Amino acid sequence: MKRQKKLAQIDYVVSLMGAMMLVCFWLIISTLPDFFFINPQGTSSEIRRAELVLSTIGWILLSTVAPLLLFLYAAGLHGARKFLPVAALWWPISLTISQVTVYILDGAFYLDYLVKFPIFIFTDIILPIFVLILWHDLREDKPLEIHEDARDLPQP
Repeated sequence: MKRQKKLAQIDYVVSLMGAMMLVCFWLIISTLPDFFFINPQGTSSEIRRAELVLSTIGWILLSTVAPLLLFLYAAGLHGARKFLPVAALWWPISLTISQVTVYILDGAFYLDYLVKFPIFIFTDIILPIFVLILWHDLREDKPLEIHEDARDLPQP
């Protein structure tokens, strides 16, 4: 009896990438929770409070919602793909807005955390770009490209 294939190879790859994103980001969060779990009420500035709420939404979107969207895509709900840019960009955009506000209020950017803790280069720069690349490669209208050497291989 031949086993029927339920998922395409891309579905397996997408779900694996989602799982790796989820695990890696949450390992970073659990290692450095003070960088992520910030009380917005701890600051007197209303603008900073709003920015802290936006950045909290951003890291939750990138750490959890983006992988869940990839799982949904792999399960056949390809419409989930359209939400990936929001999940990918909310975090870095909120960080950029926060950096600009800190510069306006204090006269200095707070970017030395990227040097002190280089793992944040992954969470703040590399991972959002990675999610956008996945979003781009998973687009619905993209034709399947088969390398010419692979066309001659026997099909299962």
